[in-house]
Amino acid sequence: MSFDFSQFFNKPTGPKETHPIKIYDNLPKGKVNDLWRGQYLALDELHHVLEQRKKHVAVILNTGGGKTVIGLLEGQAITNRSLDRVFYLCGSNQLIVQTAQAAERLGLSVATYYNRNMINELEFNTGEIQCLTNYQTLFNGKNTRFLRDIEGIIFDDSHVASHIIRENFTLHIPESEFPVTYSTLVGQVRKYFESIHRGPEFDQVVTFKDDPSILFIPLFVWKQAVNRIIESLTNEGVTTKKVSMFAWEHLRNNLDLCVAFLSSDSIEISPFLPPINNLPFMSPSVTKVFLSATVQDKPEFVRTFGFLPDAYIEPKTSAGESERLIVTPYVNPALKSAMFDYIVWLSQYQKILVIPKSEPRAKRWREHEMTFSSDDFTLRVEEFKKAQNGILVAPARFEGMDFPGDTCRFLVVDGLPSGTGSMEKFLWNNLGENKFLQGTVASRLIQAMGRISRGNDDYGVVFLLGDDIGDWITRGSNRKVIPAYTRAQLELGEQLTKSISNIQDLHKLIMSVVAVPRDLGWTSVHTARIQPHSVVNEKSFETNTTDEQDYSIKVAFAERKFLEHLWDREYPQAARALEEHLDTLFNQDKALASWHAHWLGYVHLLGGNTSAAERYFNRASSAFRVLGKINPDSVTTYAPPVIFGDSQGERIASVLSERGDFNYGSFSEMQDRLSPLFSEKSTTNQYEEALSWLGKYLGFASNRPDSETGGRGPDIFWTSPEVDILIESKEEKKDTSFYSKRDVGQALNHSEWYKEEFPESSRQYKLLIVGPIIPSHPTASPGQQMHIWTPQEISALAHRISTLLFDAYSKSDNATYSATLNKLLEEAGLTYTKLYEALPDRPIQRS
Repeated sequence: MSFDFSQFFNKPTGPKETHPIKIYDNLPKGKVNDLWRGQYLALDELHHVLEQRKKHVAVILNTGGGKTVIGLLEGQAITNRSLDRVFYLCGSNQLIVQTAQAAERLGLSVATYYNRNMINELEFNTGEIQCLTNYQTLFNGKNTRFLRDIEGIIFDDSHVASHIIRENFTLHIPESEFPVTYSTLVGQVRKYFESIHRGPEFDQVVTFKDDPSILFIPLFVWKQAVNRIIESLTNEGVTTKKVSMFAWEHLRNNLDLCVAFLSSDSIEISPFLPPINNLPFMSPSVTKVFLSATVQDKPEFVRTFGFLPDAYIEPKTSAGESERLIVTPYVNPALKSAMFDYIVWLSQYQKILVIPKSEPRAKRWREHEMTFSSDDFTLRVEEFKKAQNGILVAPARFEGMDFPGDTCRFLVVDGLPSGTGSMEKFLWNNLGENKFLQGTVASRLIQAMGRISRGNDDYGVVFLLGDDIGDWITRGSNRKVIPAYTRAQLELGEQLTKSISNIQDLHKLIMSVVAVPRDLGWTSVHTARIQPHSVVNEKSFETNTTDEQDYSIKVAFAERKFLEHLWDREYPQAARALEEHLDTLFNQDKALASWHAHWLGYVHLLGGNTSAAERYFNRASSAFRVLGKINPDSVTTYAPPVIFGDSQGERIASVLSERGDFNYGSFSEMQDRLSPLFSEKSTTNQYEEALSWLGKYLGFASNRPDSETGGRGPDIFWTSPEVDILIESKEEKKDTSFYSKRDVGQALNHSEWYKEEFPESSRQYKLLIVGPIIPSHPTASPGQQMHIWTPQEISALAHRISTLLFDAYSKSDNATYSATLNKLLEEAGLTYTKLYEALPDRPIQRS
């Protein structure tokens, strides 16, 4: 009997189809309906955008709007075009299974890789089909198999990828597996917490373990402990244990450049941002398509991926706008106390998905959870979908599972999804209402609500539990970042919840929503109130950002630049990246600015500039004490302070070139910044800001402590390696007035502020009050410390330095500018020391 070779004669040849819609048209029919309008529009535009050689594209649609089909078809189009490897990344193994099922319904062949098992590997490697896998496959530290030879990546649910990627760069050290390392760190940092009078709190967390707080280890303390921790981790098998081995590969050479957090049962060590820029598959040449929901946090996208997409595709479609009742007990105290018992009772008859914000929050629900045959969460999800009733508890799983239609119509979000790791929890819980996590929290909340809302015909009930959700969601600034359609549902839900007087009436309302046949009263009011807010009814559909958002994006890019320089141990360049925005950021987002200031202190400490390190650490601590005020005794090595290089000229050049190589525009910008010093119409704030800039153009590190700390410190503070100048601005005083007792006392307090902030400083310093030469009030006692510096003398100095800086530019090129400038500063008597010696010796006289 011979072998049948007939089926091998004709192998398809010629170019493969690369338009995703035509790929769809050629697939076997009958398994899926036609493409939705939004899918068709998105695929057509996506094809044309990629044809224009744009490599990074975001496709934005509602949750349940059909992004999976778009991603699968475009993934196959990239595969056909390149004949090389293309990955489709999912947020979990459960979603890999779901996406594979969606591909099967399309009639599209795919490879899958999860749990170390690959299906259809040959077809994937030869560039015939794409591979569905999870984010961890590519981003884990021991990935050598899928680092290179990747032509394209589809990032599903990219709006929630940030914490998944950060997890891959975070070293988790459970006390149960690393007891020696845990006790070593406790021993290394205990003295610090006792020295700042937080010993009892420290013991509650690490000894008695009855406090769930996250303890932040200040970076100047971590610097002293890190070598002992590395030694202990190595001895305890950090390279072989599954919980640690993958992140260790990413961080092992830069553990001292990370930040550490201590809790009752573990240590977490994480970098400032995930250093993904050196991963080969993240290079600009790899095509990347980001499938995203409507809640877009562009700064967080930059922090995660290091860039913004080249194009955004946002088809104007209502796909995914589901019918939903949102129950909000925070507006009705009569319901709030009975809500938990009611939901447990309801679970006897209905299936209810419960998403607590954390494992501790999940404990009360665990007692009432249905019984499962496996501990594997993916298998639990499938069991739950097939069940008739019961509770599935999914702590902090704000994405990664879908329950369309009757698989689940009830959802509980228990607690604000404000922290998925120790760093984020610490920042959220300890640095006040920080704006930089606002978009992230909003995205998670919307994504959580979308777990049971998978299409236009879907409907369900969402319970929002927890005072933290109520406090966050009722604030106007937070509500603005919620999409209009969901915001309208929220407002209707609040009104309905507020109108109910007891649990019985609540149950009637809820059953009206899920009843079959549908309750005409509910569907009519939902249509009337919510439909006008559908995206298809919007007059305009723009992706433009506000000025505040634009600034936040600039700050996010600065953070990426900081991380890249830090990871290369280029400490001065890293410092420049963050310092450029610090003063403005303190006015925009005090929490983020303080976090930046703490890291600035650390890079200066690593670079040997302990003077600047001390100043930045203490500036951060003045805003938020939990960040830690440096104890000079803890700094073991003191070096002569150097600010951004070896010379005053280099420092000034860095200010002029903050946007790149400086040119005539740099000097025009300088004139604009200093102009309030020459105008009598300037406001106090404008004048003080100009004074701060004058210090920078003189080569000082300059800031405004009074406005940044809420009242501590002088209006302006100039510091240099040799001398410091403290300035109180009273330029608004008239020649006929006097300096009041309050003016004098306030100014003299700055001497004490300086001694507290810099107790070990050997630099000379001087207190100056900018104002007219007038006496103090008879009740004041000015002494000999505070000297008058007139506004006319200030403007003359501003004119001298601006002229000198331009002269140096005219006599040199960018390469020789700093050297030329240093020479001219010496000749003009404007070096740090000579400028200090030339300051007016003019104590305030007592009238």
